[in-house]
Amino acid sequence: MWAKEIEERIKKLREMGRDPYLVAYRFDVSSPASEIVSKYAYLKPGDETSDSVSVAGRVWHIRRHGKITFMDLYDNTGKIQIVVKTDSLREDDRPLLEIIDKGDIIGVSGRVIKTKAGEVSVLAERIEILSLSWRPIPFHEFGIKDPEQRYRERYLDILLNSRVRNAIVNLYKLEYNMRRILHDKGFVEVHTPKLQPIYGGALAKPFITRIEALKRDAYLSIAPETYLKRLVVAGLYRVYEIAVCFRNEDIDATHYPEFVQLEIYQAFADWNDIMSLVEELVSESVKSVYGDYKVEVKSDNDSYTIDFRRPWRRITLEEAIERYGGVNIANKDETEIMEIARNLGIEATDPRRGKILEKIFEKTAQPKINDPTFITLFPRDISPLARPYRNDPKYSERFELYIRGLEIGNGYSELNNPVLQYHFFKEEEELRKKAGRVDVESHPMDRDYVRSLEYGLPPTGGVGIGLYRLSMVLSGLSSIKDVIPFIYVVPDEFQCAVELNPNLLDLYLK
Repeated sequence: MWAKEIEERIKKLREMGRDPYLVAYRFDVSSPASEIVSKYAYLKPGDETSDSVSVAGRVWHIRRHGKITFMDLYDNTGKIQIVVKTDSLREDDRPLLEIIDKGDIIGVSGRVIKTKAGEVSVLAERIEILSLSWRPIPFHEFGIKDPEQRYRERYLDILLNSRVRNAIVNLYKLEYNMRRILHDKGFVEVHTPKLQPIYGGALAKPFITRIEALKRDAYLSIAPETYLKRLVVAGLYRVYEIAVCFRNEDIDATHYPEFVQLEIYQAFADWNDIMSLVEELVSESVKSVYGDYKVEVKSDNDSYTIDFRRPWRRITLEEAIERYGGVNIANKDETEIMEIARNLGIEATDPRRGKILEKIFEKTAQPKINDPTFITLFPRDISPLARPYRNDPKYSERFELYIRGLEIGNGYSELNNPVLQYHFFKEEEELRKKAGRVDVESHPMDRDYVRSLEYGLPPTGGVGIGLYRLSMVLSGLSSIKDVIPFIYVVPDEFQCAVELNPNLLDLYLK
């Protein structure tokens, strides 16, 4: 039905010489909507000015009352009301009022007024249709309700769902502020390869692809870590990347195969320096974007406050299990810890002490952490790229950042001893062989990375921060997919307008 209706609308515009796809190539915008509303907030109801402005955006609602039409126009900054009085509008534009519909993109020029109802508005003197909404848009307060349609037609969901749109915009504002802080500290932003001969930098299953020109398989990057540390070896002593990473693993509320993280490496620094850097980066960026260190968040089911004021709490993994989880693990051996895990209903297929403790923490303590908290001293056997703890080599100088029950970051004093690095890689390789699976969470042997360490990596601290997860906790959205602009979807079957109405081709091809 809509495909036939759009044909009629275009024909009417064509008769007027106003088909936007033939004549509307640009429009001069003098001010964004939010700026006009703010600037003229002082007006009293009923006031009119002689100030002319031009705005452009999408028509959200239309209310026709005799010779007066009210339209809500949204641009990328917000809403402004357009008031159209027949006697104020240019004569040539008056027929457009019968054609303009919800969803159309228009440009309006006119004077700023405040209506008797007290709303800052533009009294239209000229109107141009800049683009038509061919498909009907389901304008209502809650956006698209069908989950499948939300992710399939992501552009429509972002258009209609202000929480999703704001989360995405704020994510990039956070990135901007983090870049600014790092730039001021002398860090250099780089790009590492996304096609790699050996994947590494995390314990994760990779995507495998093929480079036909070389007749060799390659892996999509699961993390930029080992390449960034190669650059530290090369003399880039402060380096970072906002990196797209790929991990061929589960898709759930907090995991997605393609994600973005900020990875930072600083020479002559250790894990304490990096924890302080992370505190500054996140807290100051949050304050810049949200206006305060304490952020009030409304989620789907409740509301909560996150306090980003520094300093943040620091607590060891084992202390967190006992304090938050209420599980006594002090002085327990591997057999006893395995029994504790079984009693908690944890399936522990990986026999490493560190992996079992990590799973106990995830089940008992992690959900109870709200404000930013550093969990420190992870067991060495699950930290192959971290430097052993200087006071007890059973542990590593590794920390993870948790906010609102989510792991947001992972960092450590970087292992720079090539002998130990080779040994730890060899341990991981043996673990993979015993498991008999490529997808086991172990780090592959990377001799080239070891070779780079043999040229000398200075004492270095590093961290990876999951930007999508940070955006999740700040927006109150329950799924990581909601803060990602576009996700992978299986293509569906549908018809485009010209398939539904082949007459549309004649309008532009004859």
